[in-house]
Amino acid sequence: MKNRLKVLCNKAIGIITILTLVTYILINFINQNKVQAAQYNETYNPSKIESYPGYKELIEQMRSLHPNWNFTIFYTGLDWNQVIKNETTASHGRNVVPASKSSAWKCAVCGETPRGGSGWRCASEAAVAYYMDPRNWINDTYIFQFETLSYNEKIQTIEGVQKIISNMTYMQGNNVTYTKTDGTTETLNKSYAQIIMEAAKEAKISPYHLASRLKQEQGVGNRPGATATGTYSGYVGYYNYMNIGASGGGDSEVIKNGLEYAKKNNWTTPEISIKAGARSLAKNYINDGQDTIYLQKFDVDNSDNTLYWYQYMQNVSVCLTEGTNARKAYQELGAIDNKIDFRIPVYENMPSTPCKEPVEIGIVTQNVKVNGNLVRIRSTADNSSDANIIATVNNGYDLLRIELANAPSGNVYWDKVVLPDGRKGYVARNYLAQTADITNCNDTVITNTSVNLRNGPGTEGTTVITTLIKGQVLTRIEKGKYNLNGHIWDRVKLADGRQGYIAENYIDVNGAGSSIGELIRVICNSGIKVRETPGTNQKVLTYTVKGEVLTRVQADVSRANGYIWDKIVTNNGIEGYIARGDSNTLYIEVISNMGNSGGAVNTTPNDNFKLQDDNLICEPGTSIETIKERYSDTQITVKNSNGQVVESGNVGTGYTINIDSRSYTIIKFGDVNGDGEADAIDLLLVKREILGTKKISEDSKQKAGDVNKDGIIDAIDLLIVKRKLLGTQNINM
Repeated sequence: MKNRLKVLCNKAIGIITILTLVTYILINFINQNKVQAAQYNETYNPSKIESYPGYKELIEQMRSLHPNWNFTIFYTGLDWNQVIKNETTASHGRNVVPASKSSAWKCAVCGETPRGGSGWRCASEAAVAYYMDPRNWINDTYIFQFETLSYNEKIQTIEGVQKIISNMTYMQGNNVTYTKTDGTTETLNKSYAQIIMEAAKEAKISPYHLASRLKQEQGVGNRPGATATGTYSGYVGYYNYMNIGASGGGDSEVIKNGLEYAKKNNWTTPEISIKAGARSLAKNYINDGQDTIYLQKFDVDNSDNTLYWYQYMQNVSVCLTEGTNARKAYQELGAIDNKIDFRIPVYENMPSTPCKEPVEIGIVTQNVKVNGNLVRIRSTADNSSDANIIATVNNGYDLLRIELANAPSGNVYWDKVVLPDGRKGYVARNYLAQTADITNCNDTVITNTSVNLRNGPGTEGTTVITTLIKGQVLTRIEKGKYNLNGHIWDRVKLADGRQGYIAENYIDVNGAGSSIGELIRVICNSGIKVRETPGTNQKVLTYTVKGEVLTRVQADVSRANGYIWDKIVTNNGIEGYIARGDSNTLYIEVISNMGNSGGAVNTTPNDNFKLQDDNLICEPGTSIETIKERYSDTQITVKNSNGQVVESGNVGTGYTINIDSRSYTIIKFGDVNGDGEADAIDLLLVKREILGTKKISEDSKQKAGDVNKDGIIDAIDLLIVKRKLLGTQNINM
């Protein structure tokens, strides 16, 4: 198989001269990706669209306001819940929100870990669902994210382009003066608006879309971002207006990589750069099925035989910004009621109502103890006369906390709690202290239907955390405590550590007595790829690693490419197919009896190490003390990478150790930078190695990055290091 690297453009959010680049580099390791979702486009049919709740009313309203508008419905054939899983848990960081957003908008797993730049965080499932749900944006303000982006000379004019770029001061005037590679300046006898119109016409794409994308990339004000000035040190006379190939861990690296890309392609004038960017948009997106702003952000069109991977940028709300730019241009030109074409996507099994913005409260599932006597639990989050006292409890009383107040009411933070009998109320936070989880079981269970996971027991007064997929493996840690709304509610834990409650009748213990499937464990050292359909040339949805527990829902569905293929569900809810082995080798084992392990991942660091040739190979938890303990009767000397003797603490990759007068180089799996830890810096270095933006030069550090020990550093190694950081998997020898 040939590695296929897709480098997606970055978003430049500029405030005057400040360039903040948001990068998303997506890797697809399959040369020919095939998907089989039944997708088609069809002229809007009012009776047919009724099968998809909420669409008809919105489209009819738009048709009433703008009779000349044309609507095509894009039937994606994709299950809504699977789409959200693939846009979130399948690849954390695929969608991001500003760091300034509240916790409800941020992924509960990634939290405050930067994604795509220091100012961005991984988006929560609720945030992604809100922005992805087309029903939230079929209105007169935001509908232009669904406008088809082909060139239409009847309604797209240079005046419209000028309107879009009017606050980009550096793009005004009748001429374009730029810096050449020798440092001198030259003037083109045409305006930026003319260049944009020419580029769009040649590439057969909307000039309004191109102008909006340039605005998104380079910002407004007196000066563009650093990739478009032509004066950046070391890259004088080179321009990358669309930030194609601009990637990296920090702003300076992103800029340099973008300009290196421009230099490699000889983009020596603004005109050359803008026209190259237009051709890239046309080739890689618009002419390849992603012909709306929405579909460029959310890759749910399989015209190029891929899904999800090829998305223009990470910012989950970008469609709103670029769509309103185009709408404003039409409005100011008086062309808003012209014939304009829109392509609206629909999904299968969508919620009956549009997905709402994330709830601005701290959703938790925590055990707490009361700290005080005669503490009142109230019906509402205040101590007014309207707040009825539903219970009075004393010191040491156990409660379940399901909401953390984000703001005080009357100088008090009122947290929502659940009493043992299932009643819900509010308590002043200063009377509560979080405790360890109170559990009464540790069972492996499997969902027997798609079901909502809630932060507390019952359908009333609780919040949906996520939707679990039929066949998803969970660990049940509490059962039989709450009987509410006609159900017994069990507390479960997901593979990523999140907890919540589901009704007992929606799960099976170990899959016993049900037709859901059986539990299997990955035993292949290099892990197994989960594919869209059976076949080694099919689209990779996600990766599993050795030791991961899956649910096999259908065995032996195909014998493609000499492998036996099983249909499975991963522990984070992704449906797909794995090659379980061939005639000689099995890559999985059936788990016949999980006992009380619950299938939970052991996250306790261990200190295993071994001598192999001239190396001491070890796991992330290995320290000098543990090595000396094993060789207590032997002279041990450890030196760090600077040659200094180290007496205690963690060893690092590149350290040397002398045992019985023989010297060994230490290789610590996951510790690529040699500081003794497997952390976020190592994750970044592994990512750069895979992308080719910065190679790992030293042999010992190459071996440290190959954590699954298959001889190469690839996406599976990246996944294992990421899970190590999240605490959901160990890196073992």
